[in-house]
Amino acid sequence: MILCEKRYLRILFWFLAFGTAALIFFFSSQISDESTNVSNSVTALIARIFVRDYDIMSKYNQYIIISSMNGFVRKAAHFSIYTALSVFVTSALSTYPTLSAKLRAVYSILLCTAYASSDELHQYFVPGRSCELRDVFIDSCGAVLGIIIVTSVLYFLKQKKHNS
Repeated sequence: MILCEKRYLRILFWFLAFGTAALIFFFSSQISDESTNVSNSVTALIARIFVRDYDIMSKYNQYIIISSMNGFVRKAAHFSIYTALSVFVTSALSTYPTLSAKLRAVYSILLCTAYASSDELHQYFVPGRSCELRDVFIDSCGAVLGIIIVTSVLYFLKQKKHNS
């Protein structure tokens, strides 16, 4: 029964990992204007939540706020989507009983960093987009956080089970 459950979890986590990778590819395929419009919309939504009186400001002041926040929002999006990718990859790898936690972490960071590198290379060929090593670094940091999250959760679950 446990083996069957692990198999389903493995399939689920790999499905989620590939789905996240596809989402990353979709966003990276957007030409510069499309990507800017998406990030400006997300930034405006965040500004509405965190900037007092945003909705009653002039369009110019809203534009200034969006412009000042947009770089951070874009980098936070990179970080968070690679955190999610890493959570799914590390979780999928945790269903292989022969892999140690250290090996899972190594494989996960290698897979996520390789994907981040290939994604940046892909953006080089998209009109108006660029290939930036800084983004690979940010993506990899997000992936490390995902590994830490999954490894910590698995450790605490193992401790809880051991103490029961």
